Amino acid sequence: MINRSTENAPIHVEHMRLRWGELDALRHLNNVAYFRYFEEARIHWFATLGIDYGDEGEGPILANIETRFVKPALYPEDVAIELRIGKVGNSSFVLEHTMRSESDPSVVYSTGEAVLVWIDIASGKSKPLPERVRGILQPQS
Repeated sequence: MINRSTENAPIHVEHMRLRWGELDALRHLNNVAYFRYFEEARIHWFATLGIDYGDEGEGPILANIETRFVKPALYPEDVAIELRIGKVGNSSFVLEHTMRSESDPSVVYSTGEAVLVWIDIASGKSKPLPERVRGILQPQS
């Protein structure tokens, strides 16, 4: 189920320009491309946290993703992908995403959420979120 939280501020905003090659015949952003934009925003956010799968041997993987297409994004357009933290569990967390128009932030193209599970890369099994990451996801007031 998609949780469209608006009261919490974004933890990361990625600015992108729609690419011509990702459009359908109606010049709409192809549905699959939305997921690529959300992925790119997640990966850039991970980089700001210093998450490096090779160095740490652990990290988040995508367990589920869903989106609601609110309005077609038409070329040409610059968009902002906003990421927000949703529910945080023992070894997983929800990352909510919103795609908005850069020129008019009241225009929302898509909302949704991704469930990420923290895993040990070698075993492929989930493990509890590291305290460092939990502190970022659930900051103390």
